[in-house]
Amino acid sequence: MNTNRIEKKIALKAPLSRVWRALTDHKQFGTWFHVALKGPFVAGKTTNGRLTHPGFKHPIAFMVRKIEPMTYFAYAWHPYAIEEGVDYSKEEPTLVEFRLKETARGTQLTVTETGFDKVPAGRRAEAFKMHKGGWKAQLENIAGYVAKA
Repeated sequence: MNTNRIEKKIALKAPLSRVWRALTDHKQFGTWFHVALKGPFVAGKTTNGRLTHPGFKHPIAFMVRKIEPMTYFAYAWHPYAIEEGVDYSKEEPTLVEFRLKETARGTQLTVTETGFDKVPAGRRAEAFKMHKGGWKAQLENIAGYVAKA
């Protein structure tokens, strides 16, 4: 079993432009992802915020790596960085990549997160497990979000 890479796919019944905005507009992203962000996503910049999901009120930072309009959005972050008082900034982040492809019925969204092999051994398995389940839930969240508009 590969414990360095998570990949999830979903067929969304929404136009590509709608899914793209839900991913890259920080306010829309925050709604379905359950995070309050202080600013927009800009390639090469970090967008900070706070998780708003019940039970998870921790700070979060998205280090935006690349934005290719309508096809690709990538950021790095510190996975499952929820322990109060821990400085995760010294750790190597994982890379999250969103790929979009227009289909006859809407949009194919693929999310990939890699780099868990660089997470400190003491928290690697838990971070992988939580993100594997987390991405399943987040894809359900975005599907519901884009279906509403």
